[in-house]
Order: sequence, then C-alpha cells, then structure tokens
Amino acid sequence: MSSTDRILGSGATALKGIVVSGNLVNWFAVLAFLTIPSQVIWSYSVGGAVFAIGLATIFLRGDWQRARGLDKLILFGPPFYAAPIAAFGTEHFTLTAAIASIIPAWIPWHQFWAYFVGACFIAAALSLVTKIQARLSASLLALTFFLFVVLMDAPAWAQNPKNWIGLTLTLRELSFSGGPLALAASLTEQSRGRGTQVLATIARYFVAIPVLFFSFEQFMHGNHVPGIPLARLTPQWIYGHAIWTYLAAVVYAVAGILLLVGKKTRAAATWLGLTVLFVELVVYVPIGVVERASLNNGLNYLADTLMFCGAVLLLAGAMPREA
Repeated sequence: MSSTDRILGSGATALKGIVVSGNLVNWFAVLAFLTIPSQVIWSYSVGGAVFAIGLATIFLRGDWQRARGLDKLILFGPPFYAAPIAAFGTEHFTLTAAIASIIPAWIPWHQFWAYFVGACFIAAALSLVTKIQARLSASLLALTFFLFVVLMDAPAWAQNPKNWIGLTLTLRELSFSGGPLALAASLTEQSRGRGTQVLATIARYFVAIPVLFFSFEQFMHGNHVPGIPLARLTPQWIYGHAIWTYLAAVVYAVAGILLLVGKKTRAAATWLGLTVLFVELVVYVPIGVVERASLNNGLNYLADTLMFCGAVLLLAGAMPREA
C-alpha cells in the first residue's frame, strides 16, 4: 500500500469516526428530549413561541433602532413578562387538576377557572408582545394578580405570619401585579394624565415594597436562590454561589429605596431589571438546563425570575425620564 493510500485510509477512518460521534451526539440529544415530560415541553414551546413573537415585534417595528442606551433593555419588558405568563397558562391545561386544587374551596367550578385563567394568560401574553389591545390585557393581568394576592396568597400567609416564604410568595404576586399595572398606566391616553400618574405610583409601590423585602431576605439567607428568595438553596455547582444573592441584595436595597421615595425611578428600575436578568442568566438558566425535565424545580424557577425581571422593566418603561 502506498503512502497516499495510507493517508486516504486514515482520513476515511477519521471521517467515519466523526460521523459516528455525530450520530451519538444526535442520539443523546433525541434521548434527552424524549425523557422530558410532555407538559414541560408544552410549556417551553408555548412560552418560547410568545418570546419569539415578542423579539420579532421589537425589531420589525423599529423599536430597537429608535431606543438608546439602557432604554433598549426596557424594550424586553413585555416579552420577559409575557413568555412566562404563556408558559404558566399552558400549565393550566396540562396540570389542570393540580391548578384547580389550589383554588379556594369557597369558589365554585374549580376546573372551569383553571381552564379560563390559563386561556386568558396565553391570550394576554400574545396581546402584550404584539401590542394588540395591550392596555386592556395589562389592566386585566394587574387585576388578576392582585386578586391572587387578596384571595389566596395573603390569606395563606396570614395563617402562619412567621413564615417568610409565604410572605415572599405574596409579595412576588404583588410585584407581578405592579408590572402590568405600570404598563397599563404608560399606555393610557394623555387626556387621563392624573389617573395615569396615580396608577404608575401604585405600580411603583407594588414593586418597591417586594424589592426591599427581597433585599432583606437575601441578606439574611445568602445560601438561598437569589432574585426572588425562596426555600430552595443555591446549588453548590453554581459558579459564585452565594455571591449572586448578596449582589442582588445590595442592588435591591438601593433600587428599592429609590423607587419607594420616588427618586431616579426610571434608572433605578432599569438597573434593577438588569440585575435580575444577570441573576437569571448565571443562576436560573443553568438550573433550567440541569432540571430541564422538571416543572417545579426547573421551568417554574426560570420563568418566575424572568417574569419578575419583566415586571420591573415594565415599571421602568412607565417611569418618567429624569435629567
């Protein structure tokens, strides 16, 4: 055999090895996909579709080209808020019994409300990202989450006031109400200027108060997940581990105070949103990848934090520009 034949033969062998390796990678990818439960796939698919529509809207309408500086980040408020809403709405159809079980017993037709709210969530998400009837959708979302606070979260926390997780969940839902309320205020006609200012102020408090509480809890529980402090501990394999919780706590404290007193509110909300987005990328995206087959331990944490980021950015968009 000539040297040329040997070279060609070794090249063919290497090429065959690459093909085999590629096939193995594809096989493992397919296997990983097949092991993900269908309800998780549905939530990711619907949420991802809404997010893609939101991105397309931002660029096709020319909003990205017109925005300057950190105002570009504010543009992502609607898709960051809407994509999780769509994913959660999908869960109302794939996990109907579980969703219906958390509705207070005195409210009739549990299954109906589970389906109805799920459909409304998906419709509202599409409305926010396409800007079709966005003010109406934002107003109804704000009302819905406020009712969640009044009818479910606050009463549940009141049964055990010492449970800081219960208060965290209550304030989280309040911030989820504040974001769309701020958007509704910003989309209200100029002729209703005074009413718009009142709504924007209420929305600011709905976000500022949870942010300050979250800051305190993150200082107290640095080993817990950052962003929205809950019972889950930050996995040891997350790079930086507790650093991100304390970093978020510091930014939350500064931004929360500014929002509460009404100073530099647009800048405060924007930097707060950027911090939450950073936490999302360094903590929750890795968790979502590792826990990709789980709704409770993967998608829901990922979506909750992204939705909180969206709520903060919606508030930023409603705040006045300051010199």
